[in-house]
Formats: sequence, C-alpha cells, structure tokens
Amino acid sequence: MKIWKAQKKPIVVGMRLDDHEDQLLQSAMSLARKLQSCVEIVHCFESNIGYSSAGEILPKSGSESPAVSNPWSEDRAKDILKAIGSAANEHSDIHVHVERGDPAENLSRIAREVGAGLIICGIRGQNQTMAFKGLSTALSLAFYAPVPVLILPLSIVIEFDKPVSILIADSLGGEGWHVLESGLQLARYLDCEAIYHVHVLKANATDIQKTLQDMSESAKQGRITPDVSLTPELLEKTLLQKINEELFYRFHNTSCSKDLLQRYHPIAGVGDVDSEVYRIMENCDTRLVIMGRHQFYSQRRLALDHIPYRAIMDRKAGLLVIPNYEETRSRLQDNEWESRCNADKDMSEIPQTVE
Repeated sequence: MKIWKAQKKPIVVGMRLDDHEDQLLQSAMSLARKLQSCVEIVHCFESNIGYSSAGEILPKSGSESPAVSNPWSEDRAKDILKAIGSAANEHSDIHVHVERGDPAENLSRIAREVGAGLIICGIRGQNQTMAFKGLSTALSLAFYAPVPVLILPLSIVIEFDKPVSILIADSLGGEGWHVLESGLQLARYLDCEAIYHVHVLKANATDIQKTLQDMSESAKQGRITPDVSLTPELLEKTLLQKINEELFYRFHNTSCSKDLLQRYHPIAGVGDVDSEVYRIMENCDTRLVIMGRHQFYSQRRLALDHIPYRAIMDRKAGLLVIPNYEETRSRLQDNEWESRCNADKDMSEIPQTVE
C-alpha cells in the first residue's frame, strides 16, 4: 500500500485574499517549518467574461451581472500574495501563483505539477447544509484532490511547531488501514503529544435491543447457545471491548507502533457519530482530526459516515482528509474484522480506553 508521507514535499495553500486568512497562513507556515516543506500560495479569480468555442466573448451562463472584468488585476494579486508571504516568514521558501478559473481545479492541477504532499484550504463558519452543497472549495477538494487536503476554520491558528493532540478516525476497513498508517507517520513527524485512535459504531438503543431479540430467536432455533445474562448494557460493553481490541490490534501492526505506543489511546464509541466525535474531541482537546474519504460516497456499516463539521468548527480543530490510494495490501480486507473477532490475540499491552 502506498503510504502518504508529507515531509519535505511542497504544501499548496489556497487563499481568497480576504479577511481572516492571516490565521490560515500562520498555520500553514508553522506546518511547513515542521515538515521542512516549501509553500505554494495560490489565488484564483474568475472573471465574469466567458469565452465560447467560436471565439465570441459572452457573459457567463446563468450570470445576471453585466460582462465586466474581475476587479482584481493579476499583477495586484501577485503583489499582495508576495507581501503576505514575506510577512509570514521572510526566510521561508514561498512561491506565488495567480490563476484564472475554478479554484478547486487549479489547486489540484498545481498540486500535481509541483509534486505537493498536501493542500491547505480554509473554511468559513456557515450553515452546515450549505457547506455540503458544493459551495466550499475546501470540501470540493477533499472529495477529489490528488493529495490529502487539510481544512482549517479561518477563525483559528494551529501552532504545529508545538506538540498537538490528534484524532485518527478508523473505519475498520481497508481504507482505515491506510488512514491509520498515514496519520501515524504524520504524528511522528509532528512529534504529537497524544494520538487518539477512534472508531464509532453507529447504533442506538433500538438497534441494540433488536440485536438481542435476534440473538434470542437464534438461541430458540438452536443456532447459538442461549445467554440469559446478556442485557443491553452488557452487549454494548462487549461491543466496545471488541472494537477497542481491534483498534489496538491494527495499531500494533503498523510501522510506527513502537515509537508511538506511549502516546497512543484507543477509543471505541457507540451511538451518534457526530455527537461521539464531538464528545471525544472535547474530552481530549484534539486539534487535528484525520479521516478517509469513505464518508463522501455512501454510508457503510461500522464506519464514520460523514464529516464532523460541528465538532471541527466548535472545537477549533483542523480536518485532514486522506484519499484512498490504490489498495495493494492484502493483510486486511474490509470484512476481515468480523472474521477475526474470535482469533486468539495477545492483548496484554492494550492501553486503557479513554472515556
């Protein structure tokens, strides 16, 4: 499996040249210093002028405004970007790009051209529904960018030069392996203070009661041994323990486990995903959440099925979305967790679950 490594690779930073982006640039520069990376600052603007294939100049379709040029001139945008870069850190390796057209497409293209290891974009506080209707460049990039995308609320500064706590969301599938390996590599580069390895089983009291009823019916049919002592509370506790064991098993089989064991904490949860992630972030004071792309496509069993937007905005944390590179690792497949639940494993080193 191709594991993402960001150290010494260019970081592409998308900027709109408006308020609050000084915090975004401060966070980007601190991360670049930590990873020994150069910074590619990119500003994209779209003109109200559209061009037809026949060469005629036409107003953009759907635009009610007259055909006028964008008030930002390319030269002025370059001057402002250079001034911002110099003010951020005069000793940093900074390059400036001013592009015309769709921001997400241009940022992806530049990331490929410079061999970037990461794209950084800001996200503004807005209605959550609107944020997920394609109106955010950051979320559009997180959907299809060729490299990982770090989304930062524009109201915060994350000082990556100092130790931070991170949360790695594991789907317990093939993609989860890649996210875990990549997240741990980054944690080692950043010398993180603590690593919280999280999986939340999306289930409520009704789901657990239904499971007990199904087990009772199977026992009546002689397919399983009846267990009269099993209660909803005991079943939930058993599920949490099994997930906790699986999280540690996966961590123990990564390349970074020995280096990071003292800072590692597995956390299993059952319930509403967003609420559980919010609670964990609040209790652990995490500043960075790392997760894969599966939540963009479809809901899957035993998976974090959406981005924790409320948690990252309220808790002032960054969100790193790692694309699922081509799967070449056969060590685990998406369904192996279930098939290995009863395997004998040495769990003597499992750290205590963080409540």
